[in-house]
Amino acid sequence: MLKEINEPHRTLCGERIPFENIHAVSVSLPHLADVIGYEEKRTETLSRLKSGYPRFVAHSYIARILDYNREVKNVSTPQFIVSSKKAANAIVEKFSIEKYEILEDDGIFTLVIPNLKDLEKEILSFIQHTGCLASSRMAEDFLLKKGILQEVFREKAEKDSPVAKILSKLSSFYGNANPPILLSMSGMNGVYTAFEAFDRVQRKKGKTIWIRLGWLYVDNIRILEKYTKDSYVIHNATDLQDLEQFLKRNSQQVAGIITECPTNPLLLVPDYEKLKSIVDRYEIPLIADISVAGSAVIDVLPYVDVIVESLTKFACGNGDLMMGSVVFNQDSKWFSEIFPICKELIEEPYIRDCERLAYEIKDYEERVLKISENVKKLAAYFSKHPGIRNVFWTGSADSSANFEKITRIPGIQSGVLSIELAVPLEKFYDRLALLKGPSFGTEFTLNMLYVYLAHYELVTQEEGRKFLKENGLDPNLIRISVGTEDPDLLIQEYEKAFEA
Repeated sequence: MLKEINEPHRTLCGERIPFENIHAVSVSLPHLADVIGYEEKRTETLSRLKSGYPRFVAHSYIARILDYNREVKNVSTPQFIVSSKKAANAIVEKFSIEKYEILEDDGIFTLVIPNLKDLEKEILSFIQHTGCLASSRMAEDFLLKKGILQEVFREKAEKDSPVAKILSKLSSFYGNANPPILLSMSGMNGVYTAFEAFDRVQRKKGKTIWIRLGWLYVDNIRILEKYTKDSYVIHNATDLQDLEQFLKRNSQQVAGIITECPTNPLLLVPDYEKLKSIVDRYEIPLIADISVAGSAVIDVLPYVDVIVESLTKFACGNGDLMMGSVVFNQDSKWFSEIFPICKELIEEPYIRDCERLAYEIKDYEERVLKISENVKKLAAYFSKHPGIRNVFWTGSADSSANFEKITRIPGIQSGVLSIELAVPLEKFYDRLALLKGPSFGTEFTLNMLYVYLAHYELVTQEEGRKFLKENGLDPNLIRISVGTEDPDLLIQEYEKAFEA
């Protein structure tokens, strides 16, 4: 991979990551100007994109189905391709839409809403935040059936009982606990499903406040901002004193807590034993998104009610599919109420995505072990480098003790770290000859200007930048998803980017 990225066309803006893979979920944004152009939706940038993270950028196959609907079915009003009829109906209910049509054609569901152009942006946001989009392989099969494609992308897959094999691998990490696990169309669909199930149960009891524990991934933030009556934010996930003080005053109104373990992008980890004692005392449900570490690395099931993981990340390792899992703690007092609702709400993944993941997940443990070793070497290098002001990782002073309590293997680290530069961002970022784009959890190292891509509206305003810094987020922070390459070669590339 390191050799490949030095080929000129590999560093062009808009190239798929992984290269030449039609199902790629990342895209190359090699210069700061490309990141800005992407965020500001400049035509010169967007016109070059061959892919993008599917919840943010419509896959080219989805775009072709939209064209097909316009040309063959004369659909001229707002149309939305979603993962199922159930998803289409959920949108109709959420936005109280009276006039609509759900088109079903060879496994593809299109929600058509005449004369409601003003709602289009909100509905697209809902699909993004809740992850109920049709997968690229689902779209690919549709285009094949219609004769628009002549063949599907060739890839290795496990055709024999793929769903059972994925569930078996995930279950193996939890041993005798043998937790019920549901697979979802995407990680965010898993998060939304768990949130919505708890919210329905708690609303009936008059509990409407949701707590955001930690600076979370942007879509986790948006779910609580948009789809709750009220929320309370604790930006530092390790600040359990703030949590306890708030619950002392308001526990009767609190519906639940959403957190990440570790948080994205600062890799913070609270003391889960202490957190568990607090939520138990006040009888508050806790949902933990463990995507930044993964089930092969940590086990927080004894401390939480529901675990969500994006299997797009380390379980897949190749950045070429979307999927998630929801893992249930059967000892949770809410389990019997929550599980049936989640089963009803969840958007199940497409069979070909399952076949691909069943092949990839076999290497899950080997992958995270190798990545962990590389993380340690890179963290040691960055910690001593004068061009770096701060290194955030699960081995840092803020998180290491708490992280060690929940790891499956002594000394293993999350495969993500973030660096805060003490040198000008543009010069370093543009010079860095490694892959640069969204997503993480891949076997190839992937660098991302996290704050620019997740919170651009804050980066571009003085008040926003001040707010970010107050919460420990430097706008110039680079999140690094560490791969399995030779770490010495990775260090060489970072060193070159620092050179004047």
